[in-house]
Amino acid sequence: WIWNENPCQQPLVFNFKDENGQIQYTFNFYLNFTGWRACWIAYSDMWTPEGKKTTKKDIASMEIVSPKGVSEGKLWFDRLEYTNQVDRQATPDTQIPENNRHLNREIWHWGLLHKWEQTKYDIPLPDKVTIHEKEELQKISFNIKNLLRKKSLSDNEKVQLATLTQIFSISEDGERGAPLMQNNNCKSGDVSYAQLNQLLDLLSRGWYIDRDAVCKTNFIKAVRYMLNQGFAYGSGMGTNHHYGYHIRDIFGAIWWMEDVLRENGLWDDVRKAITYWSGLQETRLPYNKLRDEITDSWNTLILPRLACAMMMETEAERLRAMSALCRWVNSSLCFTPGTIGGIKIDGTAFHHGGHYPAYAVPGFAYLGKYLSCVNGTRFSLDENASNVLKFALLSASKQANLRDWGIGICGRHPFNGSMSKAAVTAFAYVALSKDPFDKELAGEYLRLLEGLPLYTEDLKLINLFENSGVGEATYPQGFYVYNYACLGIYRHEEKMVGLKGFTKNIWGAEIYSQDNRYGRYQSYGSIQIIGTRSPVSINNGYPITEESSRFVEAGWDWNRLPGTTTIHLPFEMLDSPLKGTDMLRQSETFAGSCSLKDGKYGMFAMKISESDRPNFTPSFRTHKSAFCIDNKIICLGSNISNDNFSYETETTLFQQNLLSESEEIEYNNTKIDQFPYKATFRDEQKSALIKDLCGYYYYIPAGQSFVIQKQNQESYDNKYKKKTNGAFATAYLCHGEAPKNATYEYVIVMDPTEKQLKDLKSNITDYRVLQKDAKAHIIKDMKNHINGYAIFEDYISNEDEYLLQSDEEIMVMIKAENGILNVSTCYPDINIGAYSYTVSRESQPTTKQLLVRGKYELIGENPAIALDHNGDNTLLKITFRHGIPVEFNLRKIK
Repeated sequence: WIWNENPCQQPLVFNFKDENGQIQYTFNFYLNFTGWRACWIAYSDMWTPEGKKTTKKDIASMEIVSPKGVSEGKLWFDRLEYTNQVDRQATPDTQIPENNRHLNREIWHWGLLHKWEQTKYDIPLPDKVTIHEKEELQKISFNIKNLLRKKSLSDNEKVQLATLTQIFSISEDGERGAPLMQNNNCKSGDVSYAQLNQLLDLLSRGWYIDRDAVCKTNFIKAVRYMLNQGFAYGSGMGTNHHYGYHIRDIFGAIWWMEDVLRENGLWDDVRKAITYWSGLQETRLPYNKLRDEITDSWNTLILPRLACAMMMETEAERLRAMSALCRWVNSSLCFTPGTIGGIKIDGTAFHHGGHYPAYAVPGFAYLGKYLSCVNGTRFSLDENASNVLKFALLSASKQANLRDWGIGICGRHPFNGSMSKAAVTAFAYVALSKDPFDKELAGEYLRLLEGLPLYTEDLKLINLFENSGVGEATYPQGFYVYNYACLGIYRHEEKMVGLKGFTKNIWGAEIYSQDNRYGRYQSYGSIQIIGTRSPVSINNGYPITEESSRFVEAGWDWNRLPGTTTIHLPFEMLDSPLKGTDMLRQSETFAGSCSLKDGKYGMFAMKISESDRPNFTPSFRTHKSAFCIDNKIICLGSNISNDNFSYETETTLFQQNLLSESEEIEYNNTKIDQFPYKATFRDEQKSALIKDLCGYYYYIPAGQSFVIQKQNQESYDNKYKKKTNGAFATAYLCHGEAPKNATYEYVIVMDPTEKQLKDLKSNITDYRVLQKDAKAHIIKDMKNHINGYAIFEDYISNEDEYLLQSDEEIMVMIKAENGILNVSTCYPDINIGAYSYTVSRESQPTTKQLLVRGKYELIGENPAIALDHNGDNTLLKITFRHGIPVEFNLRKIK
């Protein structure tokens, strides 16, 4: 770190020499600042004396050359270190503009502030601002002020402020204090961005609400300190990665303290600094649609950018800044290619190269807050952006029940991932971005409010919608395909079933050094049902939650997520073999879902080939499928093989937290209230019917081995591996140690009718399994006249009533109805042809062939289908893209 007394235009030069005194590495450090600045650079980012890329050389000494033409001046050096590794996200800034330039992918968006600052607006400054434009700007300013205004300091916050004041120890002139560092680089005695954020927030509120003169004085000291420490225009602070998550409140504090800052001659420097750090300069040019990690920017910086746009000095500058910001927001709401961040064409929303509600949904929440300020002006969303965001919001609500999404799509945050109140409110403000407002979004907003506290803002929105004749939306129904996430969502009445896989393209779990350590299996064909209401009132409602559906972390056996087929490992072996970050993928590309009859029915299928890693079993293979028809899920498995003789392979039916030890499950009409309890059934000669704690039934055909148990379980939490325990009821199928081509079959029945229960108890089913092997899983539902096909390998049959041949890795559903074949087909792989952290390559078309028994003609036109006749049969060539099903109707030629 370098402290400079007087800015100058010439740089400080650092030279690194070998034993012969020859310069091997060199770089310039520009001194156009006062105060502290970071000087972090790797040898690989320095230059040779000829200005070329460096190669590895031994060095013996470092030389610092003073700026040319500067006869005297003071520089202070602190924390001089020669390290083996400089932070991989060292940030380019005004001091070292081309730092960290040798990357395999475009530099992360946090590190682009300096690059963006070099750009100029492509929108000219308007010559004049009309009365109407002034009124709109005034309306936005009023809305921002209300949004950023907070409450008076509580007693607890006053204690926090006193503690922070002591920790920072800022001198009266603001020149000295605890060193300010990026959160992950703090040492003992340092303070972080997050602490600075809290300090400025508390001090500003202490003045603009409580009128405490000491807070006013200390706020000015803190701002001087902030600028002196390097949180200033053009500075990178060594690294600034993820800073947006830690500084949100600074912008509101500065907004409300403008008059005080002007009085003290600080406004220009502070406004320039926070505008730089907001990244508003990115909006000077049109949105880069290959830019990654957009959900970070929605989530953390969209409101700071809005505030900074409205802090411009003149109305003309504010109008131009708002026009550019509006253009940027509209353009960012698009369908992004490959696995880069943003909204996908199927409604999933990506971050870290995968579908990630824990990042995307907060991003939607802040877009809603942005819209609460700009709706009713020309700076609201255009039609396309509004439609894309609506699609993403409705997709998110379909993937959650009521507001909770499941473990399969939790990323690295298992258990109770949920839409916040702000995310729910975003539905209302996106609805109001349209004129007239969007009634579908408004109804969904009203539905999602159950169990949330309601305040003045909510009551106004509720009255607006209800007075316009909008009521709560009904629960989503049917099957929804999200193959950018290898995900199928089945909604039946109030229940949500999540079916989750993973592939070579799509990771199945994100694991960090202190997050989701045991999450390996969360996408191994999981079938998670969230559909049980809270047993106690929450804000006058009884919302459905993941916890009330009996998914609880304390005591959870991480090997046994329902639906998964896994090798049951000790936790020390299930723990990720990587100490750091892992996005768990596999070699297979076949995993995903398909729907029929516009989503009335659906299916899921996947192959699993486990990776070759420490504590993994690379010989582990399995083929899995599930068919969702009415209130039942027909689950099949085949080709279950591995050479692990140490630990058993299992398929979990359910694992549910017990509210009391005496809670009952049922087995073949026998109530089980004992605790602990364990029964093992080996190659059972009769079918079994098990009822779980939530009232779902599991029909297990004869000839299979399974375990039913109620017990206290000791486990470890996902972050810090601390011991936990809890009581659970569990049922699982046993495939034994080192199985060879094992199979399974079971059916989940939700809310069965009396007749269904009677039939199942009598071993009567309304479906048949026609094939269950390494090549295909095929079922026939007699009641609905539906055939479902999970085709794993090239398929030929002379016996099937519909499908004679098929290419590999495709799903097919056929329903015969009034002489017509309703057909849906899907090749779920998004086929981007590149496999790295994130890829901006668009999904590429893939063509598959089916041979259907009989002569048929296509009803209507479908550019994805080429139909020809092969003798008395029908050859279909179907082109797939984005993992989206192709659905069509065939009429028999007489």
